[in-house]
Amino acid sequence: MDLQGLYDSIGAAGVALVGVAAAAIYLCVKNAVALGWMGWGFHRHIAALTRDPARLDTETGARSGNPLIRIFSEAVRAGGGRDHDALRTELAFLFHKHFRKVNRAMTLLRLISVISPLLGLLGTVLGISKVFRVVAGQTLVDPALLANGIWEALTTTIIGLAITIPVLCLYYFFRMQISGFQVELMEYAGRFGADVPGGR
Repeated sequence: MDLQGLYDSIGAAGVALVGVAAAAIYLCVKNAVALGWMGWGFHRHIAALTRDPARLDTETGARSGNPLIRIFSEAVRAGGGRDHDALRTELAFLFHKHFRKVNRAMTLLRLISVISPLLGLLGTVLGISKVFRVVAGQTLVDPALLANGIWEALTTTIIGLAITIPVLCLYYFFRMQISGFQVELMEYAGRFGADVPGGR
């Protein structure tokens, strides 16, 4: 099938859905790699500190390329003698500061999961209106033409749902990973911050 035939089958909404699908694949792969790398580096850092707490260097950690290590180091440096609520507030601020790129990608994933079925529905409505326009111009309606036109119109809904379902599942999986990082950071920053007298 050539490009013109593909366009005739899925229409403008279908072409937009193909672009949305490509963006979704890119964002999902990017988030999976980024969060996996961050978690791996952070857990190695914590394991090294657990074996030898004297290796704790918040100045170097605050300049790390890993956002989780930066958040941890800044929270530990600021957290000496802090209570639970103050540490939670500090971590929320640091997450907002260092996780901007990840949060932007997560927002885009959520947006894709919302607009994909709507684009699919738009393609279906446009396709069915096109079928009825063709049928209205004929005196004798061919049932095969009608069925084929409706099938083509429904294709965009199928594409929209095929994008939305996995993207939504991955979105919540990534959210759970980020929530897990927040819980771990709260625990480790509280544990190591207790050994830092007076914070900053």
